[in-house]
Amino acid sequence: MKAAVLEDKGVMTYQEVPTPSPRAGHVLLKVKDVSICGSDIMRYVKGHRMYNLILGHECSGVIAEVGEGVSQELIGQAAAVIPLVPCFECEQCQAGRYSACHKYSFIGSRQNGGYAEYVELPERNAFLLPAGVDLEAAALIEPSTVARHIIDLGSFETGQSAIVLGAGSVGLMAVQWLRILGAKLIISTDVVDDNLQVARELGAHVTLNPKNVDVKEEVKKLTGDGVDLAIEAAGSPQALAQTLQVTRPRGNIVCGGNQPPEASLPLQFIEDLMRKELRLNGCFMSYSAPFPGHEWTDSVQAMLNGQLNVAKMISHHYPLAQTTQVFEDIAARRMAYRKIMLLPE
Repeated sequence: MKAAVLEDKGVMTYQEVPTPSPRAGHVLLKVKDVSICGSDIMRYVKGHRMYNLILGHECSGVIAEVGEGVSQELIGQAAAVIPLVPCFECEQCQAGRYSACHKYSFIGSRQNGGYAEYVELPERNAFLLPAGVDLEAAALIEPSTVARHIIDLGSFETGQSAIVLGAGSVGLMAVQWLRILGAKLIISTDVVDDNLQVARELGAHVTLNPKNVDVKEEVKKLTGDGVDLAIEAAGSPQALAQTLQVTRPRGNIVCGGNQPPEASLPLQFIEDLMRKELRLNGCFMSYSAPFPGHEWTDSVQAMLNGQLNVAKMISHHYPLAQTTQVFEDIAARRMAYRKIMLLPE
């Protein structure tokens, strides 16, 4: 089969690799759509823990083959990939905290993923899709579940106000979930005006570009003491610091963006956190019990009833054969994009 293989930092090649055979309890998924995640770009640009590796965890397709112990009836079923592979045995898994599993693997990060014609995965990691869910949309179930999980971590309640800092894929999904769940005010910030336009189309009541306006002052005008929930989805230390300025006392903040590990925040951050008695929550993945969690079933239902619009988030389509060039262009900042879909066929 053909696959895009990460061979080293900044080195990805499109090549022929062996087609995997499904092991006992596993299935072989013929990939139809796979999306580029920001974490894939980070692994390409900054390096990764292992090579050679096939990236790609936001993907969907059709089950082509099954291993021993798996029903033949699954062949031909449409499915999305659930990328987290927990052990289901450790203390954290037993408590339903699967993302804290002591021995987890991850499809597209710790084992080969979906930038290929086929991906092999455990049967329980094939999220079977009901009729009516488009396979391209299904490839974006995973980022939707992250946003849905963030909303839970932020203790959001219907009628509250929220700000989403960053209008990338998770930020735009968060805007949609806040709309679906009944936020009275949704503010979206980003430094790219095109992203803000999409945020407005997907449900943001107010959009702010921090290059043009003072976000803190604008939020103060809109809310008085600040929003109930602030979501950092930009992966920016500046945006993270800003969450404290725009959240009301005893409000909630959720960190959903991947921060640069070499960056730092002043201790004033802790002082402000203490004085406003804010709750600062981290988000790592998107899972709850029973595995993979309501985040996944909620996302599919929202797609089926038309509440979740993923087509609006997709900016580019490329054949998988062009993956190398796409990553080179992204790393060199030669292209503006939102979600990029790679097509093995």
